[in-house]
Amino acid sequence: MAHVPAAVRRAQIVEAASAVIARDGVAGTTTRAIAGEAGLSLATLHYVFAGKDEVLAAVLEALLAEGKQALEASTPQADDAPIGLSDALYHLARTYWQGIQSDPGTQRVQYELTLYAMRTPQAAHLGRALYEYYLDATETLIRDACDRAGETPRTPVRDLAHLAVSGIDGILLQYLVLGDDEQARRSLDNLIHGILALATAPDSSDQQI
Repeated sequence: MAHVPAAVRRAQIVEAASAVIARDGVAGTTTRAIAGEAGLSLATLHYVFAGKDEVLAAVLEALLAEGKQALEASTPQADDAPIGLSDALYHLARTYWQGIQSDPGTQRVQYELTLYAMRTPQAAHLGRALYEYYLDATETLIRDACDRAGETPRTPVRDLAHLAVSGIDGILLQYLVLGDDEQARRSLDNLIHGILALATAPDSSDQQI
């Protein structure tokens, strides 16, 4: 039997774990189920990973890498870059929307594992890194688009990035629960309109929660 490199086995197990999580959730994911999905013996899985927590941390790490790749691939270059805040926000919303429509399972896995990471010291930094990357990428997209258009938002760009990421995140989660395409599209439009209104609104720092 040909020797299979550890890196190949690792990728095989991570892919299988993602499929099991998407189907059964983190609570229903066991090393035995992962090994069965991968077509491997339990002993082989434990040769590559010490246990379930280590496998799940590897899945979250893979999601972070995939998220970076997807956003970087969708980032417009040079003359194709969004001009102005409105263009940037619609580009961002379309990117996330197309992603969840093409692969809703991956989005479910991400939500499951983000909550898992909050309860697991071994993976906590990965959950944080995932969202910090989304925030940084969104802030950069907004800032570059505004610079190109000569726009100066009246709300800090980092705050607009936080609102965009949290709003889109919530809409996508609701879509996974309800499966209502039209409502999700309307919600994304409404979110963009709200962010644009906030970006041009007078300072309201005297009214805070």
